Amino acid sequence: SALAVSALAIGSLAACGSNEEASADGPVKLRVAVAPIQFETAHIAEEQGFFENQGLDVELVNGADPAALLAQVVSGDVNVAIGSWINVATSFSQGVPVQVIGGNGMVDPESDNSGVMVAKESEVKNLADLKGKTIGVVGVKSGGDIPVLQALEAAGVKEQDITEVAVPYAGMEAALEQGTVDAVVPADSFYHQMVEKGYKTISNPVQEFQSNMPVTVWTVQKQWLEQNGDTAKKFDAAMEEAVEFYSDPANLEEVRKIHAKANQIDVADAPTTFVPADVTFNVAEAQSGIDAMVHFGLVENKVAVEDVLWDEAPSR
Repeated sequence: SALAVSALAIGSLAACGSNEEASADGPVKLRVAVAPIQFETAHIAEEQGFFENQGLDVELVNGADPAALLAQVVSGDVNVAIGSWINVATSFSQGVPVQVIGGNGMVDPESDNSGVMVAKESEVKNLADLKGKTIGVVGVKSGGDIPVLQALEAAGVKEQDITEVAVPYAGMEAALEQGTVDAVVPADSFYHQMVEKGYKTISNPVQEFQSNMPVTVWTVQKQWLEQNGDTAKKFDAAMEEAVEFYSDPANLEEVRKIHAKANQIDVADAPTTFVPADVTFNVAEAQSGIDAMVHFGLVENKVAVEDVLWDEAPSR
């Protein structure tokens, strides 16, 4: 939980105030943690030499769920991590000393990249049918489930009418098959794989309620940022180049190769479409996500996006 991360933060701040920019003679070393989704841009920046061009020597580290990634940043285990925007904002509201230096993946208003899914033979036909049922989400009350709660509320199903259980993306298909849950909410390549296998989508809440909202964001520890603003700017510059490469349809095969290599799958099984990405941060859409969290009681104190976002981060 964010509170656990907060406690961890206080214990570890003393250990991680090291100034990365001290190594003026050579490239600045950075440890960067990536998530199981929307990691392609970071790998592109590494493979295409965009980090190197900015004078950065980056080691990419595989992270797990949003809370674990945030804990890695706070503890000083890594300098930068992909964070879930909603999770980062929730944690910030509870005093976790982090800031966002730029955006990464965002919600595509044009195509579905996640959804509420049920088994092929399920009797559940729509969201209203989920009353009294169990839903597998990647994090309970982590913020990622907010659009699902918004969609259920719009369908007349109250939060207390359903049971949420935490299921990692990679385990969602099995959870449905074994009947431990009645529905799941996969995202990214996990969603597309399940669509291809014939699982039924009964709702696309993220697209409906969060179009153009930042999904994953580049997160750093506040104290580190105070000492390493120039490094953060260089990181953003490298990622802007990476996003440009990633967004160019001419590079789709290269992006698929990077995805396949990172996931240790055959390139033939890699997605043929990827979520849009932008380092420039959508402030209005990001704020609407926080406002929804306040509505569902995940955040007691309303947070202003401008407080979570570094004042030198690219934004609009």
